[in-house]
Amino acid sequence: MKPSVEQMLEAAQLALREKVATVVTDQWAASALRSVDVILSHLQARVPVEGPMLFEDNRDLAAVLGEAAAALPGTEMAPALAAFAAEEAELAQTYPSVNALSDLNIRGRTVLDDLLIFCHARREDPAAAKIHDQLRAYLNRHLDRERPFFFPTFVGRPV
Repeated sequence: MKPSVEQMLEAAQLALREKVATVVTDQWAASALRSVDVILSHLQARVPVEGPMLFEDNRDLAAVLGEAAAALPGTEMAPALAAFAAEEAELAQTYPSVNALSDLNIRGRTVLDDLLIFCHARREDPAAAKIHDQLRAYLNRHLDRERPFFFPTFVGRPV
């Protein structure tokens, strides 16, 4: 039987906890092991869901940025919005890797950051205000999608 990535991470974590941490006496080494333990817990939570989460997040982001492009044609944001839409459409034609999905997500959120600034500067314009609200709503959905990566892994009682 082929072990899953999650099972391999769990086995590595267990070996570190039971075989290595029990014999380490150096304070700094023990601290480093605790950090590795937390990272392994994070990876166990992240690995099985990261690809689907990024795929869903990129689709959501593309829809939000597409609405912005339709609402703000001819503005200085139009080229960046069009470039992201083209890149997302091209990637959607393949079976993307998690790294490709992550790279696209980072580029899309960079466009989103610029668009937030653009809309905030024009908050008196009803179209820009509406897009600004949609961007904030997207960011809340994005946080909800990423939350399982970090809670409870990085929050709670120190090890």
